Amino acid sequence: MQSGPVEAELLIETVANVTNQESSIQSGKAQMEWTGAELFVIASLQLLLVFIAYRLDRAPHPMMISESVCAMSLGILFGAVLRLVSPIESLKSGLSPQILFFAMKKRGFFANFSTILLLAVVGTLIATFVTGGVLLWCGKMGLVTELTAAEAYLYGAMISAVDPVATLSVFKKNGAPSTLFNLVFGESVLNDGVAIVAFTVFQEMIHDGVTEVTLDVASMVILKVIGIGLGSVGLAAIVCSTSAFLLKHADPILHHYPSYEISIVLLSAYLSYLAADLAGLSGIVALFISGVLMSHYHLYNVSQESATALRHLLSTASFMAENFIFVYLGMTSVAYLEYFSWDWAFIFFNLLACLLGRFLNIFPLCALANCRRTKKIHINYMIVIWFAGLRGAIALALVLNVYSPNKNNVAVMQSTTLFTVMFTTVVFGMGTSPLLRRFNLTSSDDLKDVQDGSQETLLTLGPIVGTDCTKGNDHFEEKHEAASEESGGIHSLWESVDETYLKPLLGGSTSVSATTSTRIASACPQSLRNI
Repeated sequence: MQSGPVEAELLIETVANVTNQESSIQSGKAQMEWTGAELFVIASLQLLLVFIAYRLDRAPHPMMISESVCAMSLGILFGAVLRLVSPIESLKSGLSPQILFFAMKKRGFFANFSTILLLAVVGTLIATFVTGGVLLWCGKMGLVTELTAAEAYLYGAMISAVDPVATLSVFKKNGAPSTLFNLVFGESVLNDGVAIVAFTVFQEMIHDGVTEVTLDVASMVILKVIGIGLGSVGLAAIVCSTSAFLLKHADPILHHYPSYEISIVLLSAYLSYLAADLAGLSGIVALFISGVLMSHYHLYNVSQESATALRHLLSTASFMAENFIFVYLGMTSVAYLEYFSWDWAFIFFNLLACLLGRFLNIFPLCALANCRRTKKIHINYMIVIWFAGLRGAIALALVLNVYSPNKNNVAVMQSTTLFTVMFTTVVFGMGTSPLLRRFNLTSSDDLKDVQDGSQETLLTLGPIVGTDCTKGNDHFEEKHEAASEESGGIHSLWESVDETYLKPLLGGSTSVSATTSTRIASACPQSLRNI
């Protein structure tokens, strides 16, 4: 007789489960529709931005407004429209740090390598602890939302990732000195990997329930960042050297199958990323090193058709990724407004902390680098490099995936990052051209030359980030970067080992000096020299 109430309870529970499942299905459908609408709008805006970018590139005079600002403006406009069309929003539905190839110029990068390494590794760690420390102190003083020490330094690492795509575009169009371009661009490339590694270390600490960061913990973080970086470099070297060896000694008939050659190059780099990730290392750093090695060895082991196709494929992917991130940024600022917590005092002190952290990074380290440089970094260069610390794709991708038990702190970090990226891109990006003119760092000759030309390209991988330097402006960097601007015998030792042992085994050009390299490049077909 007591089975009746039990059966009734089971029936009620079953109905509730079915109702919850139906509600979940409906919510999932609505979520898919919202995400689909997002992607449709972004794809449409990408098409429009192609025409806008072309007009900006072909403008007879440098424009203060950049493609990044245009993309953000369109994103804000259509984000408002999308918000009216659909009531469903989810901050997790769109951006994640996916992996895309992009291209960069390698001669100027390696001509300034030790300076770039100093700014990117030591400088990023300085910026991380200065920014996090300032915000932690402000929180304890009751001036802003109080973060735990781990959260503050997590945010410091995240916001220290620079993405000066708008600045680099202005550099090219104004004919800025190649040394300045190479330092800003090279720092931004390596800086991303260091910032991501530091972010990951602090994120793991928060997951483990650690809230305080003592001197011992800070030292451990620094050592861990260095260890992860070195391990990632070694792992990428093993994977890419293996694939280079296989390509070098493959059946010559493989050259008649460009699809297979391109697949080997792309998959080898992606394999480096996955292997590093599985080993608890940095996939991003491994991908960057993969790009370095592939441009040095792999591209000389594939056919001209494959090399040319890779160049255009990666250049196009870079261009689209750049536009995507800034369109998404604009849309996020409107479509997901209620997911953010706006602490304007936190935003203000964050901007001051970012400027201070970059100041303590750039000026002392550039002065230190000048001790070994044959071509000194002028104080005007230092000011421009400091001013070029725009925040962008990496910071946004990281903050949208950040974890903390305190949801309000997460919302504050997200809104602050969003504002910082938009503010620095618009204000600093548009202010770069007047600053270059103020310091007389523009050149009419370079400005004419940027319209055409080619140079060796370094293939690499990274998160969705707009550091595309291949949009028809390649000759700008080529003019002055053949010779190293730094003294020391490490580069000469590496060249000797590379020419004697590695290139015969793994492939690559047979140049032994910059002059020889130039002669060989002149003798190569144009399609290969464009890579």
